[in-house]
Amino acid sequence: MTSGNPVQDRLDELDDQEASARLLLERTLRLAGRMLDHQRDSGPVLRLAVRFHRRAEHAATELDDTIAYLERNNGR
Repeated sequence: MTSGNPVQDRLDELDDQEASARLLLERTLRLAGRMLDHQRDSGPVLRLAVRFHRRAEHAATELDDTIAYLERNNGR
């Protein structure tokens, strides 16, 4: 559902992207740990975890930058 405000919609989207990526990162790391416990190659899973980490960090950074921009320009 959208708020009708494109800025708020983007903020909500970034927040959702970060949360989703962090959840996927957590699950992927658990899977990698289980693979290591069974002496299986966890390299591909760890590479996937790095992607989720980067996705979460990118969304968090964009969200922070957008909020900072809005706060600096509030009232202009």
